[in-house]
Amino acid sequence: MKVYLDKRVLGDDNVKRLEKMFPDMQFVTGDSHIEDIDIGIIMPRFFQDKDASAFKRLKWIQFLMAGYDDFDFGDFNRKSIVFTNAQNIFSTSIAEDVLTKMLFFNRNVKHYLSSMDKGEWDPIREEHEITHSTIGILGCGSIGREIAKRFKPFDVHIIGYRRKNQSLPNFDDIVTKEAGLQDLLKKSDYVIVALPLTKKTHHLINDRRIAIMKDDALLINVARGDIIDQKALYEALVNHKIRGAGLDVTSPEPLPKDHPLWSLDNAFITPHNASSSPYMKKRLTKLVMDNLNRYLNDHPLLYRIGQ
Repeated sequence: MKVYLDKRVLGDDNVKRLEKMFPDMQFVTGDSHIEDIDIGIIMPRFFQDKDASAFKRLKWIQFLMAGYDDFDFGDFNRKSIVFTNAQNIFSTSIAEDVLTKMLFFNRNVKHYLSSMDKGEWDPIREEHEITHSTIGILGCGSIGREIAKRFKPFDVHIIGYRRKNQSLPNFDDIVTKEAGLQDLLKKSDYVIVALPLTKKTHHLINDRRIAIMKDDALLINVARGDIIDQKALYEALVNHKIRGAGLDVTSPEPLPKDHPLWSLDNAFITPHNASSSPYMKKRLTKLVMDNLNRYLNDHPLLYRIGQ
């Protein structure tokens, strides 16, 4: 059985671990002769410019990330290829990143860093608290649930927006559809975007919906840049329609040097790095090991998507 591994993501040491654990499998990491692979353990963009018909033996693709919005399933689905993704791998670090972005604004970190550079003692006497606030989380998947879990000890009210009106641990309310989304936006002091990018969520947060938000609300996006209409967001920030935006994702990426978002005091931008963690490769490798064992023993695979 031939398995293609993206070693840039897993790292050489983890590739060696897999080779040792599965000695009967042939692991390949180069692009030559990949047409006869049985399994692809890759990033979604790996197949972006490749014809599905060229893969005669491919049966299963394990994505090494949770998002797969840039992957065209079409021809691969028609070949009955199984897909799984990397859920619950990045959610812990992303939840901590959301907290970082909140505290950056609430505790005026930029102001105090500037004061340190100048040697100035310049306190701000009334700063925002997370405690007793309302947090709206758009998307209740593994990332949204981890965010809710992390913030519940702050004694907050958490509203989740999802397709199904089904209760979840750590969420006080679940809302659905347009009326529910509007209610969440009206009530929330913090709106956190953790949705997958689809045709339905493209520019879900637009000028009309931003106008519903509180003028002292924070908007935080750790999902995909195109879920927010970036032009509408820029106008809202310039005109202080909301307090600020913490963005780990933008459109396009990388955000051009001359983009006006960089110049705003009420925008905090990080380079799509919310998932950064020294434990990421270890967690990914464990998932790959678990799913390879399941595949070999004809057990249901973890985190199957599509079909």
